[in-house]
Order: sequence, then C-alpha cells, then structure tokens
Amino acid sequence: MKLTAKGRGLFKNDYELSADGKPLTSWDANSLRSGGSFSLDGRTYEVKANMLATQWELTDETGMPVAVADRVGRKNWAITSGGRTYGFERASIFRLEERLIVDGRAAGSIRRKYLHSDVSHADLPGLPAPIQVFAFMVSLSGWDLAADAG
Repeated sequence: MKLTAKGRGLFKNDYELSADGKPLTSWDANSLRSGGSFSLDGRTYEVKANMLATQWELTDETGMPVAVADRVGRKNWAITSGGRTYGFERASIFRLEERLIVDGRAAGSIRRKYLHSDVSHADLPGLPAPIQVFAFMVSLSGWDLAADAG
C-alpha cells in the first residue's frame, strides 16, 4: 500500500494518513516529547522515543511492545518486530528520503520534498501495516524535530 501523510494543526506535527488514496488513520503527536499515537484496524498504538530520539518503541493498547526502531537518525537504522528486522538507510544528506533495504537493495522508501512540506509519501511493501505506519511516523517525527530546531 502507498501511504500519504498530510500535516494538520498549527505546527503540522499531527498527520492524516491515507493508503492508496483512502483514509487510513491519524497521527496525534505528543506535545511535550517525541512520539504519538495512532489507531489501525481497531487497535490503538503508542509510539515513544528516548531522550535523543535515536530509539523509538511501538506498543499496543495493552502496553505490550510491538516494534523497536534503533539508530534512528543515522545513515543505517532498523526496525525489529516479531523476530524480523527491517533495514533502512538515508538516501542522501541532501534529500529527505529513507530507503527500505531488502537483500541489499532498495525495496521502498519514505520521502518528503523539503523540510517544511506538509505532505510526505511512503511505499514500504512487505511490512505489516502497523510497522509501515510506525516507520513512516518515526521518519516524519525526526524531520519535524529537525524543522522545529532550525
């Protein structure tokens, strides 16, 4: 599924997400720290980051861990979920694009045209839907933190 996120709200750190042009969920960013929440298929998920926003955790409504993203913000980072690891790499220091790497090759991406844009896209084939949303929101949250700092 191809995801699109459109910023909403005053600071545009909240998003409306659509999949293949149809509404999917909304991302409600936490106002005082990195992270947020979303609902998908009748389940609510919470996303929290460590103090440096280099590690992010996805939990379900019972507080059980679903996935962890490590080394976020580095050239190479990964999400671990259900015994599987999904690798990502920054495409370039000059572009806002994270590539999903499968068997050493780019298999999908998360991208934004420019730092202060309120529209972003993700195409992450092979990842479960909650992990796609998690990867997308981790990337967007990192870019939003950079935009807010600049």
